[in-house]
Amino acid sequence: ISGPGCPIPPEALAVPVPSQVGEILSSADPSAKARLTVSCPDFGEWRDSGLDHHNLQDFIELRYNPGCILPEMEGLEEFMEYLSESLEPQSPFDLLEPPTMVGFLKLSKPCCYIFPGGRGDSAFFAVNGFNVLVNGGSNPKSSFWKLVRHLDRIDSILVTHAGTDSLPGVNSLLQRKLAELEEDPSQSSQGNGDWAKNLISPELGVVFLNASEKLKDIEGNSRVLKSCDEAALTLHYLDKLGIRPNPLSRDSGPRAEPTVLFQKMGVGRLDMYVLNPVKGTKELEFLLQQWSGNSYPKEQDLPLQCLTSVCALLVWHPVSPSEKIIRVLFPGCTPQGRILEGLEKVKHLEFLKYPVVTKNDLKGPPASQPEKLLKQRRAESKESLKSASKLSLVDAGAPVPKEKAPKVERKEVKAGTKEKPKSLGETARAGLEEEKAKDARAKLDSSMEKLKADAKPKLSKEKAVPKKEPVPRKEEKKPPKKDEGAEVKGEAKKEVKVAKKEVKAETLRKDAKENKAEAKAPAKTPTRKT
Repeated sequence: ISGPGCPIPPEALAVPVPSQVGEILSSADPSAKARLTVSCPDFGEWRDSGLDHHNLQDFIELRYNPGCILPEMEGLEEFMEYLSESLEPQSPFDLLEPPTMVGFLKLSKPCCYIFPGGRGDSAFFAVNGFNVLVNGGSNPKSSFWKLVRHLDRIDSILVTHAGTDSLPGVNSLLQRKLAELEEDPSQSSQGNGDWAKNLISPELGVVFLNASEKLKDIEGNSRVLKSCDEAALTLHYLDKLGIRPNPLSRDSGPRAEPTVLFQKMGVGRLDMYVLNPVKGTKELEFLLQQWSGNSYPKEQDLPLQCLTSVCALLVWHPVSPSEKIIRVLFPGCTPQGRILEGLEKVKHLEFLKYPVVTKNDLKGPPASQPEKLLKQRRAESKESLKSASKLSLVDAGAPVPKEKAPKVERKEVKAGTKEKPKSLGETARAGLEEEKAKDARAKLDSSMEKLKADAKPKLSKEKAVPKKEPVPRKEEKKPPKKDEGAEVKGEAKKEVKVAKKEVKAETLRKDAKENKAEAKAPAKTPTRKT
């Protein structure tokens, strides 16, 4: 007879046996006498229960807490040996084995690992130059150890809440660090040649934990796993290692301000926004000052660990504007309502308004809109200029593009005359050049008028008399009027170009040979016309 939790009281067996039951039991064969085995605690009222003098001894064989006698079975013995190995506490170095490789692991890019740690998970977040370990899981054999043991340092440990699902894995790590300090190298080196490997483990940085100092006075029971006992072990280990836990909470203002965990020039910045708990609340004050076990505020329906659980948002801002901004939320066991309240305090942050965002995305859209408008305007102006030039060239009778060219040249000539004159000889020479330019302009105007006048008779002449120049085959198929008009326009363009070249040549000539060349140049134009 045994009862887990609440055992059967000894008074239940002190009831006298009825006469009918006694007669039936006494009439049975003595060889088939019934047996009753009672397994009960050996303390309290069960210590002096008086079962040895009970009247049941006359009818049945009563056994009170007999010794453990196992049957001779090989399979059962092996199973018991396996259980004893797993139940016996291992040494910290056997629980968390040293690394098998030499050297340390370097993490250059942002990464996040999630380790299933029993009833509670463990997470490891790292950027170039800094890493964060979030919780440890409920398994004493830390699930994160196989990765962490290859690092030279754990920069920060974030414990979201003091519970049996988050602290056992962290406590195993802290216990191993204590064993390294207490290890005697002289004794260990004699029996174990690999003693130096046991001392290879990452250094510990800052620890974030919300817990009361009163938990240090609690003497934990190793047989029962409680949150307060695990928290007491954590504070005890941290005290021996000389690490002081830092509480985490956010102000009750309208916006959550970040805590800069890491910042390095040329690399980036890692910020932490605490969304829960809120500083000054009843739950947090009770946890930090009074909580030392299972006592909770009566008006709260949810557990105290959930109401005071840390909900943290980690944001990595890389220096490169083209790299992504990394945002990771670790809610712990915070209720959903508290998480949403905390997110309201960070909704003003621009990088939270995009699913994937870089610094270029944050700065690009407002600056790119005016640039696009400017490009569109420039494209429209270019198209308008092209269309205007095409119209002016197609229209043979419009002299607008032909008259603009000499105006530009006049400005250039004037600009040249203003810069050059410094002496009387130069001013006289400039005057002669101006007169020559005027004569050239007059000749050009006269040639333009002749071109306009000769355009009409050319059409009639070309219909009757074929040209000396070779005519392409396509022109024979097309109507004659359109071909002749196109040829006249092409000749007009060529003559305008020749006239422009002559004007430039006349302005640059200075010697007598240049004057003779100017006399020959206008003579060429009428020959091309006829």
